[in-house]
Amino acid sequence: VFFGDCEQLVEHEVSFSSLSVFCQGMKGYITMFLPIIVSFPFMVSFCAERNSGLIRAAIARTGELRYCLSKFTASFLSGGLAALLGYVVFGAVTYAVFPDVESYGLTRDEFLMRFPKGMAMTILLSIFAAFIYGAVSTLPAFFLSSFCRDPYLITCVPFLMVYLWRTLIDKLGMTAAENGKFELSNVYYSFYPEAITGIITTQITTADLRRTIIFNVGLFVFAAVGATIIFRLRQDKGR
Repeated sequence: VFFGDCEQLVEHEVSFSSLSVFCQGMKGYITMFLPIIVSFPFMVSFCAERNSGLIRAAIARTGELRYCLSKFTASFLSGGLAALLGYVVFGAVTYAVFPDVESYGLTRDEFLMRFPKGMAMTILLSIFAAFIYGAVSTLPAFFLSSFCRDPYLITCVPFLMVYLWRTLIDKLGMTAAENGKFELSNVYYSFYPEAITGIITTQITTADLRRTIIFNVGLFVFAAVGATIIFRLRQDKGR
């Protein structure tokens, strides 16, 4: 009886359609664990190069500044692509497992109410949002790699940072809401680690959009400039 009820719920509730489930893929606990996953493509090769001493030869050929910027670009792109490809695989699985949204017989108005950007654009924007969040999630790992050689710390510390940051934002937001300061609560929530995905996939106010963009651009600049300065100040030339 239980499984029969579940099957009927899936067949009649649009929230269980493949498109709806796909759009929820970048929410929840995955946003905390993603910094670990997306740092692997960059971290494995970089730590191997650094611990083996080959980094000296690379710096001798390219120069410190160019080497740092190339590694930053590689970490940014590899993290984004890792999240993007993972999200595409997730989309293929949801399409195979869950009912197609068209099987629910929604009218055009009902469909646009749930997916105002249309099916194709919703899918493309969701995939692009995964790329952006994956790329941004590599920033803490790249910054740590400028002075840390332990791959376990480089991958696990960003997870701890995201967890503490989310906990802090939740606490501040709930405290502001309990005191009736709902506008301040919204301000806090615009600094969520995954808030960057909201500027692509959801409708948000101009003020929230501005805060989220400024915050993430600040992280981008801090990670790139800070890591480069630390790396160039090292007397051992980065080894």
